[in-house]
Amino acid sequence: MSPLKVLVYGLFIFTYAVACKAQPHNLAAQSEQAAIKVITSGELSAEMEVKAPAREAWDIFATLKLIDVVVPSIFKEIKVLEGDGGVGTILDLIFYSGAPFSSYEERIHKVDERKMSKEIDVYRGGFLEVGFNMFRIRWDVEPKSKTSCITKVTLEFDVKEDSVANISYVSIQPFIGMMKAVSNYLAKNQRSLQHTPNV
Repeated sequence: MSPLKVLVYGLFIFTYAVACKAQPHNLAAQSEQAAIKVITSGELSAEMEVKAPAREAWDIFATLKLIDVVVPSIFKEIKVLEGDGGVGTILDLIFYSGAPFSSYEERIHKVDERKMSKEIDVYRGGFLEVGFNMFRIRWDVEPKSKTSCITKVTLEFDVKEDSVANISYVSIQPFIGMMKAVSNYLAKNQRSLQHTPNV
């Protein structure tokens, strides 16, 4: 099994207001209240080693081939509403029952072929319906050797203060599942190539 390393960068801190009263001699009682500071944005990241060249992994993450790899194992269905897989492409992700959302639409925001990096924003529904200002997914592929690479997913989000409890909807597990699906797909293809007889 490919080693998995989960890095959690976002820490959600809630600071409660504290009322303090001071009563020094010959002075009227005074009270001072601490300011409330709520962290409403965060970042989660996970990475996995894949036993395949970086360009082979990137060829999946960067294109619509990813749909065939993660449906139906991770998602019930993914519909291409607009585009060909490049910047501006809009996808409708449909989840299985039990997920926080039945579906949401996402739009490919940025693709960097040289750095092998891709950014996707939730475009309609899902997190945006429960108080999030922004929810972004970034995929990165980094070469490790000629025959292996590191795939990484980073979730960035920002939520309104009155909806901060909905941060609990954020889970990186489905995206880890996507990386595992890609890793298994590439491993299977490598085995098929190794066992294909020469003509």
